[in-house]
Amino acid sequence: MSLLRRLSAGEGTSRILCLPYAGGGGSVYESWTKTIPAHVDVWVPDLPGREHRMLDEPVEDLYELVAALADALGEDPVPTSLFGHSLGSLVAFELARELEARSLPVRCLVASGMSAPRTLTPRPAPTDAQILADLRRMGVAPDELFSQPDLVELLLPGLRADYTMALGYTYREGPKLSCGIFAVGGTDDAHVPLTGLAAWSEETVRACETRMWEGGHMYLLDHAEDLAAFVTTCHTRSLGE
Repeated sequence: MSLLRRLSAGEGTSRILCLPYAGGGGSVYESWTKTIPAHVDVWVPDLPGREHRMLDEPVEDLYELVAALADALGEDPVPTSLFGHSLGSLVAFELARELEARSLPVRCLVASGMSAPRTLTPRPAPTDAQILADLRRMGVAPDELFSQPDLVELLLPGLRADYTMALGYTYREGPKLSCGIFAVGGTDDAHVPLTGLAAWSEETVRACETRMWEGGHMYLLDHAEDLAAFVTTCHTRSLGE
C-alpha cells in the first residue's frame, strides 16, 4: 500500500500534504476537500498502525518516517506545501528540511498546534494510562472508545509510537528553510503560547506569520473550514511569489 493518498478528486496543478496529530489519521482532513479548490490536491499519509494500516507495525523513529515520506513524494515537480498539526507539525518541519536537502523545497509550511522545534525539550514516553488520559482531556477520542478495551488495545501501538516521536523529539541545528512559515494555534492551548508560535520565525529566511483561532489544542476540529481556507490561501500566495 502506498504511503501517500490523494483525498481530492481530479488532477490538481499543485498540492497540500496534510500531516495528522498523534493518534490521528489522514481521514481527519477529508472535510477539507469541500473547501479547497479543485486545482489544489489534498494529500495525506497512510501511516502504519493507523486507519487503513491498523495492523501494520508503526514507525517510532521520526526521521525514519520523514525519509519514507520524502521517498514517497519522489522527484515529483508538482508544487507542494505542507500542513501539520501537533506531532504533524514536527513531521512537516523535518520533511521540509529533508526535501530542501534533496533540492525539492516546499512552497510553504503551515505549522499548527506546536511551539517552534528549537523550544522543545525531550521528555520520556508516557505510560498507556497517561496517553489515554491525555486523549480524553483533549477530546480527541469519543468517550465510548474508553469502554472498549479490545479497540483500545488495537489502537495503542500507533499511539505509543506517536507519543514517543512527539515527546522524544530533539531539535537538530540545520540550515533555515527557504520557504515561508505560518504558525497557527488555539487561543486556549496552554501548552502552545503565542510566543512558542512566534519562535518559528527562527527556522526560515523568509517571513513567518502567526494566527490563532478560538479554542484549545484541538481547535482545528471546530474550525476545519476556516483553517482549510487559510492554508489554501497561504499555499496559493506562495505559488505567486
